[in-house]
Amino acid sequence: MKERNTTSTLRRVLVNCAAQAKEYGGCVAAKVPEIERDMCLKEFLALKNCMQNTIRGKA
Repeated sequence: MKERNTTSTLRRVLVNCAAQAKEYGGCVAAKVPEIERDMCLKEFLALKNCMQNTIRGKA
């Protein structure tokens, strides 16, 4: 049952946070190979917040 619950949670995260993931991925991809720490911090924090809210059931 835990595997099914994990899959369900992952599915919800992927559905709810697709836009934020695209923004973050696009930011990182645009800066390759000049990757630096915190270069896409705003996008990362938006993705992280979305994921956390989804897991907590707020999204």
